[in-house]
Amino acid sequence: MYPTPEQFAQIDIPILTITGHYDGDQIGAMRYYRDHLRYGSPAARDRHYLIVGPWDHAGTRTPNRDVAGLKFGEASMLDLNNLHREWYDWTMKRGPKPAFLKQNVAYYVVGPEEWKYAASLEAVAGGTRTLFLNSTESRANDALHSGTLDPEKPTAQLARDRYVYDPLDLRPGALETADNPNSLTDETEPLHLFGDALIYHSAPFDEDTEISGYVRLVASIAMDVPDRDFEVNLYEILPNGGSVLLTGDSLRARYRESTRKPSPVDPGQIVKYDLRGFTWFSRRIAKGSRLRLMLRSPNSIGVEKNYNSGGVVATESGKDARTAHISLYHDAEHASFLELPIAGGR
Repeated sequence: MYPTPEQFAQIDIPILTITGHYDGDQIGAMRYYRDHLRYGSPAARDRHYLIVGPWDHAGTRTPNRDVAGLKFGEASMLDLNNLHREWYDWTMKRGPKPAFLKQNVAYYVVGPEEWKYAASLEAVAGGTRTLFLNSTESRANDALHSGTLDPEKPTAQLARDRYVYDPLDLRPGALETADNPNSLTDETEPLHLFGDALIYHSAPFDEDTEISGYVRLVASIAMDVPDRDFEVNLYEILPNGGSVLLTGDSLRARYRESTRKPSPVDPGQIVKYDLRGFTWFSRRIAKGSRLRLMLRSPNSIGVEKNYNSGGVVATESGKDARTAHISLYHDAEHASFLELPIAGGR
């Protein structure tokens, strides 16, 4: 049901795309948006408007200031019903253009709690900042003894951090049985990793810094199984110790090169994974805050479990389980790094 490039090129109506930082359907909304801008005519692209609020999926219909433990400013309470009416009056009844649509992209910045505008998503971030994953004595396995996110590229040889994933360990799933209304600020998961994760912290930011856009992680990883799932989450750790989930991505190793053609991993081979599927967000990181990057293998009751055998995951069971020993490299030859979109290029 997805339009072909030729069909995208034939779309010649005004389009309003609405999504949120924590919208579970953001990936789909952005895919349609990007492909229409890629294949559509210049005139059609000029009439495609994008709104990215701080909301979850329900908030893209009726905004709520309170979202899973976070509270946003009054400006986030955009009257979308009225905007819809103004949109259809404009596009179908020759009414005035909605005043809110000042440019083609409107996005909400958490922190200053304000709306900003840009001609395109690419114009939002003025530059990037790269932080390299590192650690001292391979200590990166929990929130209290973590690795670091450093601005300097590592110079060590064959430096690595390691963790073990046992798909038959049911402890992580047991933590998920209760409802969690504060899932964006709760630290149960980062503080209960059971040896199945790597964590890296940046130094405290020396000034308020707006991060707006898509982050990217390049990780050099070796493992002793032919397949494995990876989950990466990025947090802001506030000066008071509080935590805010910013964005996340996941990847099945066999689909690292193509989502259509699987490619098993050779055990022991160091493979570069380029994770570019993070959700889009905009937040001013406060002076004194740090970033936390957590990489783990998901062992959740909410997602399909990969037993690491390399077989058809949908038909596997515990009898197929293989314990995975995973190494993330961060040396001069195999640098692993996080790339941040910085508004204003600072």
